[in-house]
Amino acid sequence: MGKNQTNISKEKALLHAIKTILKPLVRFLISQNITYVGLQNQLKQTYVKVADNSFKLNGKRQTDSRISLLTGVHRSDVKRIRKENSKLTPSKGIKTSLSAQIMSVWIGKKAYLDSKGNPKILFRCAQDGSPSFEELVLSLSKDKHPRSFIDDWVNQGLIEIKEQNDKEMIGLTEKGYIPETDYEEKLFFAGKNVGDHLSVVVHNLEKKSPPMFDRAIYYQQLTEESVKELETLSEKRMMEVLIEVNQRANELQEKDNGQEQANKGMHLGAYYYRKLTKSENNEAD
Repeated sequence: MGKNQTNISKEKALLHAIKTILKPLVRFLISQNITYVGLQNQLKQTYVKVADNSFKLNGKRQTDSRISLLTGVHRSDVKRIRKENSKLTPSKGIKTSLSAQIMSVWIGKKAYLDSKGNPKILFRCAQDGSPSFEELVLSLSKDKHPRSFIDDWVNQGLIEIKEQNDKEMIGLTEKGYIPETDYEEKLFFAGKNVGDHLSVVVHNLEKKSPPMFDRAIYYQQLTEESVKELETLSEKRMMEVLIEVNQRANELQEKDNGQEQANKGMHLGAYYYRKLTKSENNEAD
């Protein structure tokens, strides 16, 4: 096979993979009344910002003209987009990120775990050195009052408040921060999870070293009963792994804290996709 034929074959495979990735996204966008035109402007901004940040030439200033050449976006649009403030984080994203950190420490740090490794029921306020919810929140942020998280999590059913010896105690009802009622928080985590997973895929496709772990299994011709059994098994085992890794990550974070080399991060996820109908596999290309 000649070089041109190889390039054409790779291009076809790439376009097919892009279509496969885009189908569920487009299905969701249409359901949310977001049209192609509505997405176009966001896509234009993303092209410009990625080109600006990730495709710089060593020793040379990044110019509007070069970004326009790389992206196909008109130079006047490039100039306008580059002037926009892209560093602002939505308040919902900040709140959600902090909530996830609090829950992660609660189920991962030894001080907040019992002898079996389960998250303790905490005093609401500090009591004679015993772990408290107030202490947990303030250890991560002094800007948010613990009461705001208590009200929010009670409303979501993530925690329950009990009385013990005239003291308020707070216990988890879930082993992780899983927003059920706040749509904006679900979208925040969706962006983080899908975005980071795609980053892993791109890293491996570009053959960067070392490769990142990315594995999955696929099975067809299964009954609904078999699919449900595998889903229950997967959820149980993957949750065990996530909790174990989370606890170890908390230990290592405490050990590494303050070191100059402690400038790296990680993101581990797990999912189980249950295909309900054959039509999901047979959408037109």
